[in-house]
Amino acid sequence: MPRYILFFTKEEPVRWLGHLDILRTFERAIRRSGLPIAFSGGFNPRERLSFASALGVGITGAEERVALELTEPIPPQEVQKQLNAVLPPGIRIVQCFPVSEEQQERNLFSELDRADYEVLCSASEPVSAEAIEQAIAHLLSQSQVTIPREREGKTRLVDIKPQLYSLQLKPGSLQNGRFLLIMRLGMGETGNVRPNEVIEALGQQVPGIKVHRIHRLRLLGPDS
Repeated sequence: MPRYILFFTKEEPVRWLGHLDILRTFERAIRRSGLPIAFSGGFNPRERLSFASALGVGITGAEERVALELTEPIPPQEVQKQLNAVLPPGIRIVQCFPVSEEQQERNLFSELDRADYEVLCSASEPVSAEAIEQAIAHLLSQSQVTIPREREGKTRLVDIKPQLYSLQLKPGSLQNGRFLLIMRLGMGETGNVRPNEVIEALGQQVPGIKVHRIHRLRLLGPDS
């Protein structure tokens, strides 16, 4: 059966929806659109729909990905049009691609292991662009970047440095005490690093650093 990969946005109006909310929103939209969606087997059949990576509550995204399977071929532009007609404000399909015959049986998102983020921050005290860049350079020069993580009531230290691929101050973004950080972080089987964890580590050099908004720019593979 034909499969499609859809690129979609998660914008400000749906910023506070969690992953399960987004999943249910797509399920409802597919039913309302009339697209011939395929279903899984078993006692509780579900729409054959899979997301590349869950996006947390409060985080927006510019190029999120979802794959769906239909029972009959439909032109990609028609799939995009029919879904956009019924999706709520804040979620828009921006591209739709058919999956080639050679890739039909593959895990379409298995190679995605990192993501780019844009994070809006501020500090508790006035800070210069030079000071921010020095703090970033210091952080990246460390052999380890350890942060505490809690699981099942226990706290352990985790080294996120191997999955911190890049971090920089967006040029010209420091205005009225706020600034944008661009970071590339690991995700998936290689290990998930959250933007807030990087900011927590950076806080040792930038006192009182605070996150105001997190925007995921894109999902990437190792060769991207």
